[in-house]
Order: sequence, then C-alpha cells, then structure tokens
Amino acid sequence: MGIMIVFFIPLILFAASTYLIKKLIPFLKKKSLVDYPSERSNHKILVPKGAGIVLVPLFIFSLLGVFVSQDFFDKQWSIFLTSIVILFIVSLIDDFKNLSAPIRLLVHFITVAMSIFILKEDIYKFIDNNILSFIDFNPLFIFYLFSVALILLWIWIINLFNFMDGMDGLTCTQVLFLALTINILYLLGYMNENFQFLSLILISLFLAFYKFNKPTAQIFLGDVGSIPVGYIAGLVLIYNFLKGGPSVSILIVYLYYLFDSTLTLVIRLIKRKNIFEAHSDHFYQKILRAGQTHRQVLNKITFLLFFLFVFSMISIKYPISSLISAITFTVGFLFFLQRHYKNE
Repeated sequence: MGIMIVFFIPLILFAASTYLIKKLIPFLKKKSLVDYPSERSNHKILVPKGAGIVLVPLFIFSLLGVFVSQDFFDKQWSIFLTSIVILFIVSLIDDFKNLSAPIRLLVHFITVAMSIFILKEDIYKFIDNNILSFIDFNPLFIFYLFSVALILLWIWIINLFNFMDGMDGLTCTQVLFLALTINILYLLGYMNENFQFLSLILISLFLAFYKFNKPTAQIFLGDVGSIPVGYIAGLVLIYNFLKGGPSVSILIVYLYYLFDSTLTLVIRLIKRKNIFEAHSDHFYQKILRAGQTHRQVLNKITFLLFFLFVFSMISIKYPISSLISAITFTVGFLFFLQRHYKNE
C-alpha cells in the first residue's frame, strides 16, 4: 500500500475523530443520551453514550473510499458495508428511542443472513474440502446446518460487544488488540490488503476514542458503535475461517469477551435467572463491585489480552496447542479473579 493509505489517512482519521468526539460529548449530554447510575450500572455519574455516531461513519467512508480507489471493492464487501450501515442506523434509533429486543435481533439476523448468503460459494468450498471429504452426507443439509451455525455465531459476537461496552476502556482495548493482530498477520503474509487497511482504520479511530473512553470515561460507544463493531469482529473471524485464513489466531484474541459473556450466560441459566433481563453478572462487573477501580480492572484485563495476543502469534505455527492453552489461561484467569476478589 502507498504511504498515503498507510500513514496519512489514519493520521487524518485520528485527528478528525478526536475533534468530533470532543464536540459530540456536550451534544449527547444536552440530548440526555447518557448511561444513568443504577443498581446494575458500573458508574456513579452520568456518562454519555454514542461515540459510534462519529466512529462508524468515519470507518465506513474511509474504508469505502480506499477500496474503490484501490479497486478492492466487490459484491461481498458491498454487502458487508451495507450491513454495517443498516446496523448503524437501527442502533442509532435504538439509542434514542429504545427499540424492543425482538426488533433489534431481527435486524441483526437479517444483516448477518445477507452476509452469510454472499459468502455461500466460500461455504460450499469449505464444506466440500473439510467436511464432505470425511463424511458421506447430504451436501445441501450440511450447507444449511453450517450456515445457520455461522449466523448464530456471528449474532452472538455482535451481542458480546454490546454486552461488554460498559466499563471504562474495555471495548476500546479489545478492538485495539484485534486491530494489532490483524495488522501483524497481514505483514506476515496471512491476510489480504482489505484487512490491512481495516486494521489501520480501527487503530486510528480507537486510539482517538481511547483518549475519551479510558478511566475515568467521558463517553461510551453506545449501541450505535458497539453493534457495528461487533459485526466487524464477526466478519474478520468468519471471513478468514471460510477462506482458510488465520482464524484460530483471531479467535484467540476474542477469548476474553467470549468466555466472560458465555460463562455468565451459562451461570445465569444454571441459577434459573432470566437471561434476557439486564444484569451485572459479568466477571468484570463483579470485580468492580468488590471494590476495584475501573483502571485496576482494565489493567488486569489488558494483562490477559496481552497474553492472548502472544498465544495468537504462536498459534500461527501451533494452532491447536495454542488455542487450548489460551482457553485454559482465560478461564483460569476469570475464576481466579472472581474468587480472589470475592474473598477480599
């Protein structure tokens, strides 16, 4: 890529997003688009939400501009970007008007189903090379079953990022580690240029956002940001999984989000709690309630994410052993923190 794309455009995005977020904060306060302190809240003060109003359009227009200028644009990416636009608009409405959960999930399903449909040729190839060569079964049945599984996984990833956007600096740090991983994988020759520029956009935007989202946070992404970002995270994983890319390396970077949310859901099911009800049962929330500050908890999670990043790099050569080690480390880390701070 040229120096303009690699250096100057990210620099411009960093400056633009910094300026616009700074201007956005008082606007959101005026419109009362804030997280209110409550029993399940992680804050004792009003915190504006809606940084995605700035970040997502900058992401869309910059990615589209570079793809068109570099002739990277194709039918698949047109659907992906259209899906991000739809999620952005609906989530923006949700932040202001509070749409019902069924409507939100229906939109998530439609956008993800569109994306899976445009990837159908890749799914057929994946099934033919990796499944039907080992088992003799109806190919059409396997295709639909596999497609449904991918849709559910993608929707779950979207909602993970929505669930976890509640602590100072958390989603920002997760996205920066993801973008760093993508960039290094590209430099090592394992990902294409589309994802190289996608990662540079994310780094520039979320470094700017971190200035306002770090402890003590001045603003959060809001649904308008966390939902599209969750879609992008799902896209990076599933696209590379189907096309033979370094999907294990990417999956490892997501393990904290996956296990914090998934284990929390399982524990709530075991305790017969309503899994659709808003709650404060995430591991990071329990540690906050035990008396740790947002900065202290963020430092601990950053420590975990750094080790997951290391496992991710090792997985390029040793995928299975690295994945098992990373899962063990993540689960052990979560339960150690919960038990340690519960006993304090």
